[in-house]
Amino acid sequence: MTTMRRNLAGRWRLPLFAAALAVMAGPLASAQISSQSGQPIAYSADRGEFVQAERRLVLSGNAELLQGRNRVRANAITLTYGAGEGGGVGDVDRIEASGEVYFVTPEQVARGDRAVYTASDDTIVVTGEVILTQGENVLSGDRLTIHVGSGRSTMQGGAASGRRVQGVFYPEGGSN
Repeated sequence: MTTMRRNLAGRWRLPLFAAALAVMAGPLASAQISSQSGQPIAYSADRGEFVQAERRLVLSGNAELLQGRNRVRANAITLTYGAGEGGGVGDVDRIEASGEVYFVTPEQVARGDRAVYTASDDTIVVTGEVILTQGENVLSGDRLTIHVGSGRSTMQGGAASGRRVQGVFYPEGGSN
């Protein structure tokens, strides 16, 4: 448990989500979200299972990851680890959140049906009626792809759903 907790806290960083959302938002991001890296990550769920042979932690039922003032909440969250030294558990390779996924920071809230962070390409993909809010500003679409390292993000509509990317942005100072 101590090794698992140390690896979870020391390897995967929720600020990747926060920084990416700040960069992605463009007009939504009036202030840069402060980095929470280096802070411990806490998790909770109705049920948790660690499968050593698969290097996988599965949290289900009101699953939540917390780091500083940032939070990921979903019906289920699965963390998959790479191989560590001596065949142990290494760094987080992938995080999957599904079922009413929310990512909440002090400045923004992102919602979707599924979110996947892949460490190998440092990418976050949020799908399923994605809604991103900051104050009164709103951006929506079907798929949000965030390339964390480059700061490049794309919101797409859905060809199958016929849904287009939409947004409402208020000038600094809000609406009157």
